[in-house]
Amino acid sequence: RDLPLWNPPSRHGERESLLFSQTDAIIPKMPMKQNQLSLTCTDPGRQTLAKDLAARLSLDFIEQPESGTARQYAFTLTLTPDYLGLTRSGDKKFTPFYIDFLSAKLQYRAKQTRHSKELLARAIGIKPRECPKIIDATAGLGHDSFILATLGYHVTLIEQSPILHALLADALARARATGEQTFNNMQLICANSLEWLPTIPDSEKPPVIYLDPMFPARKKSASVKKEMVILQNLLTSCKENKLLLDVALACATRRVVVKRPRLADNLAAKAPNFSITGTSSRFDVYLV
Repeated sequence: RDLPLWNPPSRHGERESLLFSQTDAIIPKMPMKQNQLSLTCTDPGRQTLAKDLAARLSLDFIEQPESGTARQYAFTLTLTPDYLGLTRSGDKKFTPFYIDFLSAKLQYRAKQTRHSKELLARAIGIKPRECPKIIDATAGLGHDSFILATLGYHVTLIEQSPILHALLADALARARATGEQTFNNMQLICANSLEWLPTIPDSEKPPVIYLDPMFPARKKSASVKKEMVILQNLLTSCKENKLLLDVALACATRRVVVKRPRLADNLAAKAPNFSITGTSSRFDVYLV
């Protein structure tokens, strides 16, 4: 079930209260150092709501965003009137990072995408009209799930990091406020896929599970995008890729699709049945 950070704005432009329902998500142990991140709020009217979110995420709440106390943390999760975002403490050149499915870049890609041309859709191997259930077991920033939803697929995003889950929930809430059907095709769950996938009843197992493990660190740090810098700083790399692939293969009824850098080794040294290769990445397909 979805765990939105706040309800969409009303027709009168007044944003409703944030929702924090502990029963709506499985909150796993945070895969990060607790002293790396704090939470603050730039909207005086939302101090109480921000404190509730900080408590839910087990983060220290900083009353004054510009205080010396805030600079003791590597990153700050900031609740603003418009979004929930991350900033790097003491780095004025680091613009706030937040997930935005309505960004010009993603919207342009969504308008240009076609099922026959989208490599990921070809790897999925099922037409959207068949209404397949797809589980993105490593949601991350949610971009690939968004593209699949744009094509008409129904996607369940599983993200184990409570921080990324919170950013995704915020992005989905803002996107759904537009009334666009695409975002109703996306369901977000905070859970560890290794623990959550085996609990799916046989009658509800999905035909396709999608995996996008974090790309290996690049040798040239200058080429790493801000998104990857954040992921590499806040999250620990998954050392259980083989187990995750095995669990996905045991759960999917038709295939598992794994995204890899074009020249990277096979995930867990397991050869796929076939691959669909693009310019910078490829999709390895494991048939069940």
